Amino acid sequence: MTRLLVLRRGGLGDTLLTAPLLRALRRLYPDADLHLAGVREHVDVLCGYGVVDVAHSSEAFPLWSPAEARRRFGAYELVLGDEPELVDRAFDPRAWVTGTPFALQLARQVGLEPLWPGDAQLLPPRAAGEGPVALAPGSGGVAKCWPREHWPQLAAAIGAAGREVLVVTGPVEAERDDPRGWRWPVPVRFVVEPTPLALARRLEDVGAFVGNDSGTTHLAAMLGVPTLALFVATDPSVWAPVGAHVRWLGGPGAAPTVTEVFAEVQR
Repeated sequence: MTRLLVLRRGGLGDTLLTAPLLRALRRLYPDADLHLAGVREHVDVLCGYGVVDVAHSSEAFPLWSPAEARRRFGAYELVLGDEPELVDRAFDPRAWVTGTPFALQLARQVGLEPLWPGDAQLLPPRAAGEGPVALAPGSGGVAKCWPREHWPQLAAAIGAAGREVLVVTGPVEAERDDPRGWRWPVPVRFVVEPTPLALARRLEDVGAFVGNDSGTTHLAAMLGVPTLALFVATDPSVWAPVGAHVRWLGGPGAAPTVTEVFAEVQR
């Protein structure tokens, strides 16, 4: 095969969790051009780190007639994706079971077996450094957010330990409850980037990262940054980032305390 297409629409985390599937597909067809279609600023991240060769926007797909879809997708020998009527081999992002990382389940739905957890990385994992600690208090789902009042308390503890604190602010946070308007008890620097790919380049240099179950937390972990993921509503056995450099706390109905989180950051 010479040209392959994977269609995966959704948020940043949804897109990033397709990486193991894509790497396994690349291994199966090493000489093929691998294309990925989805929300353009999200698929650009995987393209920017060499997981795929070409990124496309899927925003125009609903406007296509069936005949137009067949014509365009006819340029590929194999099309995989989350639209059963458009692809040769479909996966269902809504079908998952507890106990196995979602990215691994997604690849297995189409008969692919990633090298785990290496295929889930964009950059090699690294040890914690002396750089700043990045906090990401937002998430696409409000229910997945660690309590708002905990973040300034955590920042205070990190600052008192002599570490610089960065606070990541994205479009969702800016619209919902912008952390730049919160009262922070220690000096913090805000990270506001125009695209997820630009954010990725910034996160490469942080010493450690703490965030909710969110696309940004998956991004940090995939960049090899020592990452602590906080869970309050979702199942970490399915949704936690993976790797020896990743830790998680909490679970559905069991939000970790500030003391627990800071202790894990120190470790």
